Amino acid sequence: MNKSELLEIITNPVDKDYLTKTFLKEWEKLKNPELNDKESVPNSIFEQLDKNVVSEWHDWVKCYIKMYTEGKLPSLWPMRQYGMGFEFKENLDDFDANTEYFSLGTDPIGDWFVMTKDEGAKISLSDHHTYGLYDHWLNPNHLIAWALRLELAVENNLTEAEIMQYWKGRANRLEKVTVERIANSIDE
Repeated sequence: MNKSELLEIITNPVDKDYLTKTFLKEWEKLKNPELNDKESVPNSIFEQLDKNVVSEWHDWVKCYIKMYTEGKLPSLWPMRQYGMGFEFKENLDDFDANTEYFSLGTDPIGDWFVMTKDEGAKISLSDHHTYGLYDHWLNPNHLIAWALRLELAVENNLTEAEIMQYWKGRANRLEKVTVERIANSIDE
């Protein structure tokens, strides 16, 4: 695949059906794609989902969990499924009891990617020491697009400048906040 094709993929818009239609096609563009191992999740994860995630994203999260448990979810280094469905209130004595989070997994240093009904579809990182929120993604599709497209950019030695220049020249393109996150994360 040439550089222009990669930049096209990385800067493409993220649609509502990204996980089910586009994500796996883009994942196949990685040089050494790997799937996660089959894993089980506790049944309580679905109770958490109903309680902590806005209903319009229930099907998305259920699809994500199904892919994970069946070993069909791509392994991506920026985002891991460790800690998916982590029970914050049960496991963290000093966690704010007024906040309900649903964890989709962790980043490489162990901070959780979380959703909460209070924030709608927005995903945030929750620091594993202070439990404060930082960084944000527009919705779960933007989170997994960031993780996958970042990996594509890194393994193909694309630069922040190349990505941003290509993005600026497109009319139909990825949201600015997501493309900037991909470009800015290359050197991390």
